[in-house]
Amino acid sequence: MKKCILSIIILIVGVLYSFSAEIPVKSKVINVTVFPGSAQLTRSANFTASSGISEIIFENVSTYVNTSSIQAKGKGSFTILDVKFRYKQPEIIIDPQDGVIPPKILKEIALLEDSIVYLNFDLSEINLQIDAFNMEKTILTNNQLVKGYGGDTITELKSTMDYFRLKINDINTNIQKLRKQEFGMKKQLTRMNARLNDLKAYNLQQNPVKTNTSPIPQIIVIISCDAAVNGSLDISYMVNNAGWSPTYDLKTNGIDQPVQLVYKADVWQSTGEDWENARIKLSTITPSANNVKPVLPIFYLNYYNYYVTSTYSSREKSESYKIKGDEAPTGTNEGLLVDADYAYNYTNMVQTMTNVEFDIKLPYTIPSDGQIHILPVQSESLPTTYVYHIVPKLESQAYLLARITDWQKLDLLPGKANIYFDGTFVGETQINPYTVSDTLDLALGRDRSLQIQRKQIKNETNKKLVGTICTKTITYEIVVKNTKMVKTEIVLQDNIPLSLNDEIKVVLTDKGKATWFESTGLLQWSESLAANETKKFTYTFTVEYDSAKTLNSGF
Repeated sequence: MKKCILSIIILIVGVLYSFSAEIPVKSKVINVTVFPGSAQLTRSANFTASSGISEIIFENVSTYVNTSSIQAKGKGSFTILDVKFRYKQPEIIIDPQDGVIPPKILKEIALLEDSIVYLNFDLSEINLQIDAFNMEKTILTNNQLVKGYGGDTITELKSTMDYFRLKINDINTNIQKLRKQEFGMKKQLTRMNARLNDLKAYNLQQNPVKTNTSPIPQIIVIISCDAAVNGSLDISYMVNNAGWSPTYDLKTNGIDQPVQLVYKADVWQSTGEDWENARIKLSTITPSANNVKPVLPIFYLNYYNYYVTSTYSSREKSESYKIKGDEAPTGTNEGLLVDADYAYNYTNMVQTMTNVEFDIKLPYTIPSDGQIHILPVQSESLPTTYVYHIVPKLESQAYLLARITDWQKLDLLPGKANIYFDGTFVGETQINPYTVSDTLDLALGRDRSLQIQRKQIKNETNKKLVGTICTKTITYEIVVKNTKMVKTEIVLQDNIPLSLNDEIKVVLTDKGKATWFESTGLLQWSESLAANETKKFTYTFTVEYDSAKTLNSGF
């Protein structure tokens, strides 16, 4: 019984929908939440509807709408019954300004169309007459007298046959005449249709029919109201073909200054909808990710072959973007210009349960062009310690590193960073926030102000009196000079070889105050250099081996 009632209700609602009024509205995108691989759009529109069922039609939406994500809410004395997505087939549009047909041809087209109609009526009348004669002929042939069952004498039979012969000949003659008329009319009709088609083809050539070939995507909100109402509707929906990725600017004015990290977003979209003067929110969540809790499968062990494939994609970048709305304040004070403001000062970072959102207060216009549009998001001044990383065995110049602690609170994402030192672009680096270290090391590039020299100052070989076993003693000296006018911190690294053969023995005899990592052979010094100070670092190791064999040593 309940199923029957439910079916009746659905049927009634369907009937009401079929008589609902369609109300197209002009809407605009007011809010956009951009995710790494998608976006959620919010459109708003005002409408006026009469009492009863009405369909509020939002056009010009994206073809990439995720139909299961569509939601609607509104303000006014009405009830939202349903929300759906559909494609509307375009209407044929004829431009009356295209081409001018001569009146004579237009008149001939009209006459031909009328003549064809009347000629078809005549053909229909002939066919009816032929059918009547054929019916009369059938009645005669089925008459009992003709079949020989009705006459008693030869005289009666002869009279019947004469009548039959005359009547059949008369019917056949009339049918033949009608067939000739039909043939002539059909021939004339063929000529008239051919002429009409030629004229219409000429007309089409002069006045081409314009059509919109692409279906029009629409979101329909079905409402019900007891009386006429003025209201507003907001619809939200997810779209693909949009996203954002982080990039950074690292700026510092010296090794005694903190690092300023400018957080930027590369936003792109090709959804088919332009986001004009819209409020943008950036989110680190991935809505398309699987939100079902993981189930640990059984762990089977076997041999397998491991293949590695890699893909690379690049996207053309364009740093042009538009800002609309109120400009940032650039007032003056007693005729003096104040410093220009930055867009990242108009962004709030909100920490949610599962992600981070950046709410940008300035409105932006991002067209559907697939290009990268850069939005400043945030700027942070990071307490920083600077250290020079020196590996003279590989590089004769020092690398300046900015070591940042307590960086986890920034909720950074992996991305490329542009490095600016003393206002000059010095290169690029990568930020990897997924490191487990409490300190985030950012490479700021080479620095020529530290002079570095590494040389071998001792290389002696002692052979045993018996056999071919010998011992080689090697000493290296590394000289580092600080030409800066300030104190600097350095981390110096070198290494000694590790033996892969039991016959070769390597022994570190003097590590020169370095920290030695025996498993890797790494030697590391952490030192401070005063302004214009020079320090020497030495270490010595021995190698015992068979001199009859050649070492792949390089020393």
